[in-house]
Amino acid sequence: MSKKETLTRTSTLALRQRKARLLRSFHLPPEILHASLIERFMKCGKPNCHCHSSGPKHGPFFYLNRCFAKGQVQSLLLKSSDQVDQARQSLAAYAQVQEVLDQISQINHELLRRGESLVAADG
Repeated sequence: MSKKETLTRTSTLALRQRKARLLRSFHLPPEILHASLIERFMKCGKPNCHCHSSGPKHGPFFYLNRCFAKGQVQSLLLKSSDQVDQARQSLAAYAQVQEVLDQISQINHELLRRGESLVAADG
């Protein structure tokens, strides 16, 4: 989540110009992905394996988790480092989009607080 900015001292014109810049620069990357990347180390099914005693567990294994309705999670085991890299890039793309949306939302909130229209008269 983006940091809360103090916009109360920024002029309405400056807010509208900043919002217009953000909207012009905004694009949805095709690789956008809303999920969580989970790294796990696990014990295997062999009872005499070192992972059951003091030895290190097996892994890391990377899972991509998506949450839907309450209690419904879709999990995908990523089997290659290329998949893990793609997942990381896709999650970063989502975070960037979310950051821009949060900035636009903060500006809109401040405009409403001032009693201003969210859509400028010229567009």
